[in-house]
Amino acid sequence: MPKQPGIQLLRALAAIMVLIGHVLAEAEHYFSTTLPFSNFPWSRGVDIFFVISGFIITLSAQRLQTQPDAARRFLWRRFIRVAPLYYLFTTLMIVALVLVPGGAKDTQFDLGQIVSSYLFWPYERYDGRLAPVLSLGWTLNYEMFFYLIFAAALALPKRVGSLAVVGFISFLSAVGVIFSPEFTPVAFWTNPTMMAFAYGVLIARADLAGIGPKRGGLLVLMVGVAALMILNTDSMSLPRFISSGIPAAIIVSAPVLFSRQGGGPRLGLLLGDASYALYLSHRFVLRLATLLLLPYLPSTETAAWVFVSLVSLAALVVSLGVYRWIEEPMLRAMRPAS
Repeated sequence: MPKQPGIQLLRALAAIMVLIGHVLAEAEHYFSTTLPFSNFPWSRGVDIFFVISGFIITLSAQRLQTQPDAARRFLWRRFIRVAPLYYLFTTLMIVALVLVPGGAKDTQFDLGQIVSSYLFWPYERYDGRLAPVLSLGWTLNYEMFFYLIFAAALALPKRVGSLAVVGFISFLSAVGVIFSPEFTPVAFWTNPTMMAFAYGVLIARADLAGIGPKRGGLLVLMVGVAALMILNTDSMSLPRFISSGIPAAIIVSAPVLFSRQGGGPRLGLLLGDASYALYLSHRFVLRLATLLLLPYLPSTETAAWVFVSLVSLAALVVSLGVYRWIEEPMLRAMRPAS
């Protein structure tokens, strides 16, 4: 499926938001200071990723729905898109835990967690958090579950398949809100955070139906960002699928329903291509930079900003290298011929 420049730029934005949030939090912790902009909900870039995923998967599944063995083909394509690079960085994390136990922050060697990480199975670790050994991978557990739901829906008529996905995710979310299940996998899969995927599906259906004025995109984008900031303030105390999922949906709808797809800055599009590599690799860069730079930086706010700038730049450069020399070759080698 052809890449959409607006979505590519949003992928870059989402990954950079997560990067900045983690780097700012690390800087504030080690430099014992509060930095400007740290209250912005940077981590909600993940919700933008989820909405984009719902949108992209709906469009790409249209090509497969009428083909033989559609579900298997769909799952294999999604697996090779997501799993190889994730498995690589998960393995690197395990190697780090074995060779440098104190070098991996907030992570312990747990065989059950390691096995569940490779299986994309939700696991409650020692501190109560539901996360794999590479903690960022919690989002991949949601992605894989979403793919399974969509694969099942491919057996339905094209006009209702994606709506069935929305209905099923809404049902699971209602179960989570009403019953608050305690069994770890069920608690994870009924978390209403998954509604962000459903929002993306609905945006895709609107796009396929030709709904949207194709103008006013910048204004809609600004409204989405403002809503993300306002709804995530402490005073609001709203569920994440509302406070972050809905603003993320507004943000993603801006280039899809309210803009005409054109070009985009080359670097931004390249960072969109490398966004998955950035998401998976930036924690490694951040941890290594923390170990190497902190002994040489004074405990001042200026030094904290130097740290933030250097680490962010290094993470971006590394992600481009990972995409160019690792992710792209793996995808080419494993991608189906047709």
